[in-house]
Amino acid sequence: MNNLTDVQHLAFAQESVESKEQADRWAQIKRKATIKGDRFALLHGDATTALKKVPDGSIHTCLTSPPYWSVRDYEADEQIGLEDSVEEYVERIVGVFRQVKRTLTDNGTAWLNIGDCYINGAKANGPKWQRNKQLALVPFRVAIALENDGWLVRNTVVWHKPNAMPSSAGDRLTNAWEPVFLLAKHERYYFNLDAVRVPHKTEDHVERRRALEGTADGKAKGQDELRRWLNSPRHRATIDGLKEVRRRPNAPLATELAAYLRAAAEQKGVSIKAVARTLDQPFERVRHYFRVDEIGARRPPEETWTTLKSLLDLDDRYDEAMAVEVGDNVFRNHPNGRNPGDVQPFSLTGGASDAKGHFAVMPPNLATWCLRASLPPGGICLDPFFGVGTTGSVALALGGRAVGVDVREDYLRFAAERFQPQPSGRGKRTK
Repeated sequence: MNNLTDVQHLAFAQESVESKEQADRWAQIKRKATIKGDRFALLHGDATTALKKVPDGSIHTCLTSPPYWSVRDYEADEQIGLEDSVEEYVERIVGVFRQVKRTLTDNGTAWLNIGDCYINGAKANGPKWQRNKQLALVPFRVAIALENDGWLVRNTVVWHKPNAMPSSAGDRLTNAWEPVFLLAKHERYYFNLDAVRVPHKTEDHVERRRALEGTADGKAKGQDELRRWLNSPRHRATIDGLKEVRRRPNAPLATELAAYLRAAAEQKGVSIKAVARTLDQPFERVRHYFRVDEIGARRPPEETWTTLKSLLDLDDRYDEAMAVEVGDNVFRNHPNGRNPGDVQPFSLTGGASDAKGHFAVMPPNLATWCLRASLPPGGICLDPFFGVGTTGSVALALGGRAVGVDVREDYLRFAAERFQPQPSGRGKRTK
């Protein structure tokens, strides 16, 4: 993942939230809103049309779950979900997300949750693949179409539903998960992984002690599974003894270093092939030291860097950054926890009595998990299929602002009521 440093997080937040331009964009959104409050603006209408009222580059993140194809009738004009074909549905979702992309800041992201369905009955009269009982793979058709439209698909998060509805089908498994796609506008974007890290189960000193006790007659004696775990690369250093390793902890980005090397080679009039011959290394390896794209760029090893300095007459600007330090090879936990991974359990929201008859409410815990990572401090979150406002509620609870669009004005007004402070003596509405 394109994680950012604390300094970059702060810079992105300040640039996006505190600038006068951003304040002007927020004021423009509120002027055109159907319903508004101090920190929310709701627009009534179909997503594609209503989003045209939102200025370019005004939204920091988007979290939404559009109506699933051929599942529910929301009894509204221009609603999405009742198209005659999967292809038409996909085209309409892509059209909405074209507007979403326009409204996002350059470092913005979008979360998209879409469920799947089965082809049956009249729906089986389409293209050849649309046969009866066929799983339509709608979410992935949408994701591929969005890739083709310019989005970067960064993750497919498996939303596991521990309390999923059981299936009555006797010839397939119960559907107990849905995909949630993380989409990015550009290669570099705001993503606060530290906000969603998972605490480690054991601390470093505990794991080292367990590794030591696993030797000879220690606690792992006769326990093959534990023995294999203790002898994994993470612990082998402690069992076999510490070994010195050489690191460059302050090395610059590979792309930055590559641009520097490429400019130096051009100034000296030396080709990459000539550099490879001098280094006596394969051209396919050496060319990665000069590639300025994130996928292909590589930092040269310590010895190669020394030779390159002499060959290309490099100055000393990177001497300190490329300095090598010697340390032990004990693997240590990340201080803020481990990467949570792309399989996440969130129970379905129970009961719809407080959801204005809306029976497809996103679980608040799922929304919170997503927005903790993608919504910068004080940032603006968009949901173009707002419903009764789960995304907006979570964005406001996290200190952000919310922009919502929906074809049902009664849903928007219901959401706005929930966003307002409750009178004393009344309990706050819950999801």
